[in-house]
Amino acid sequence: MLAWKAYQNYQAQSSSPVTDSAREGQPLEQLQGSEQEQRGLEILQAMIMAARADGHVDANERALLTQEIEKLGPDDELHAWIQQQFDAPLDANGLARSADSPQASREIYIVSAVMIDDQNPMERAWLDQLANALNLEPALARELEQQVQVAAGA
Repeated sequence: MLAWKAYQNYQAQSSSPVTDSAREGQPLEQLQGSEQEQRGLEILQAMIMAARADGHVDANERALLTQEIEKLGPDDELHAWIQQQFDAPLDANGLARSADSPQASREIYIVSAVMIDDQNPMERAWLDQLANALNLEPALARELEQQVQVAAGA
């Protein structure tokens, strides 16, 4: 929902024409069945990559990942997939290709922004690389990050 709110704020501030909401995609909370499961996996993959961006996963990142894994109902298949994600190289372009809509791109970016420490140059570089791979306009990326800051302060 943060990604959707940030996008609406961005649209209100930009001169971009309002786009067709069907093309924009639906927020994760509105998806059903396999679409919701797929988006959940994409979000978890984004979180894992962001957590690994500086070469290690700290306690806070581990807690956020555990919380997301629990939402997905972990089983042996999911645990094997998670291990593959930890072993795979970081690939912002591959992650961006998994986004099936602009809304999915925004959600992937916002969960990545939640995971990183903005003061860590390696994690900041990962987030910038991801924004570029997702084709997010800089103003939209800033708005998404601002929503993360507001939510963290709440």
